[in-house]
Amino acid sequence: MQSETLLLIACAGAGAAIGGILRFSASKVIDCSEFPWATFVVNLIACFLAAFVTMRFGGSISESFRVFFTVGIMGGLSTMSTFANETVEMLYVGNYGYFAFNVFLNVAVFIFGAIAGRELALI
Repeated sequence: MQSETLLLIACAGAGAAIGGILRFSASKVIDCSEFPWATFVVNLIACFLAAFVTMRFGGSISESFRVFFTVGIMGGLSTMSTFANETVEMLYVGNYGYFAFNVFLNVAVFIFGAIAGRELALI
């Protein structure tokens, strides 16, 4: 493997460690007894910040920082697998209202978050 590729792998891994720690911390701070709010919050933040940083600084940041931040930190922070598993659990236990609310809320708000991040980056 080329040294540049190894550097990018290290950047992604270091960022993912930070993002994972942030995600775990959010799950300990945010009350999720009624609804998986921690997953929602970290995914929204990651969608917004990834779009914002990519749009605002995309051409002026190094590839290693882009990988560290977007792939690593934001990838480690956000979690589609947790969202999917929490949502499926709601379905299987018969919480159909929360199931539908979670699907709608996550899809609509995350897309809005990414749009908001891009738009604010252009200001």
